[in-house]
Amino acid sequence: MISFLAGLRFIIYSSLLKNESKGEEYELKLSSGKTPLLLYRPSQKEKGLILSLSGFSMSGYEDKRIAVVNNAFAKLGYRVITPKFHKIDALLIHPSCIDEVKEFITRIEADEFLNPHKFCPAVFAPSFTAGIAALAIAEMPTNSVSSLCLIGSFCDFETTIQFALTNDKNVDDYGMHILMKNFLKYEVGHHPKLEEIIQTALEDNGLKRQVPMLPSLLAQADEETLDLYNKLRHDKELRRDVIMRAWTKIPDFSLWKNRLDLSKHANKITCPVSIIHGKEDNVIPSSESILLHALINDNTRTHLEISNLLDHGDMKVGFKIFSEIILLAKAFHYFMKHIDKK
Repeated sequence: MISFLAGLRFIIYSSLLKNESKGEEYELKLSSGKTPLLLYRPSQKEKGLILSLSGFSMSGYEDKRIAVVNNAFAKLGYRVITPKFHKIDALLIHPSCIDEVKEFITRIEADEFLNPHKFCPAVFAPSFTAGIAALAIAEMPTNSVSSLCLIGSFCDFETTIQFALTNDKNVDDYGMHILMKNFLKYEVGHHPKLEEIIQTALEDNGLKRQVPMLPSLLAQADEETLDLYNKLRHDKELRRDVIMRAWTKIPDFSLWKNRLDLSKHANKITCPVSIIHGKEDNVIPSSESILLHALINDNTRTHLEISNLLDHGDMKVGFKIFSEIILLAKAFHYFMKHIDKK
């Protein structure tokens, strides 16, 4: 019952009593060089270590939404660390992101300052990064991670990107522009003016600019660039065909396709997994988490919650739907009860 109440307290701290305070700044040495990270320490005795990964956010590892989550976990007694992954923070999709996550987990576990109690770390990850984290853990030795919580993860990568490119219900074009940023160049080549438009659209959305910069940039664009962007932006069939062709033209495509397809590797995940997904997620469909749950071999070690209280990026909690809150609390309880508590 205490763990169940902890799940409920986590929801309260991360939705109704939000704390956006930034953690302490440190650096971790990786093979690619030093990377910044934020450390959140609890005021009471530490119960465990959570590596809390940021999603594909324009604010990256300093995203206030992940700070809210981290402060909520710290309030419950967990040491929490969020790293800067340079490719993820640059909104870049690449199989090497998997290797970055693997190395980060390994280095943190062995670091005497960042992990003084020698906890086996747990991992919390949202959205696209959730899929990357799951792929990383699938490639790591058994017992590398004590518990895993995935929020709105993909499973079949190709199915996910096709959904993001064509879903009429998604009025937020952030995910679509991320896919354009990553893959369009393999079909249309280097196009600096188009790339600037796509990057500006991402920044307007991700930074929530009160005065968007995209309209003035479009007004200055040449006719060819403007026509191409508008077709990609408004013609979903054309957009899907162009991006999916581009996806297949990536150098080392077979390697990308295999490493990013979580549906092929899900059965290698052996730690307890809490899989949480918003029922009406319009960026990554909840069917992806349902598939992931089915593909993890030992379903006695997984908990699936498809929630009406979540959309793709934020928690929409109110006490009007008490039973839904209880179900979501149980999902977070499942994650926390398996965290290493040495």
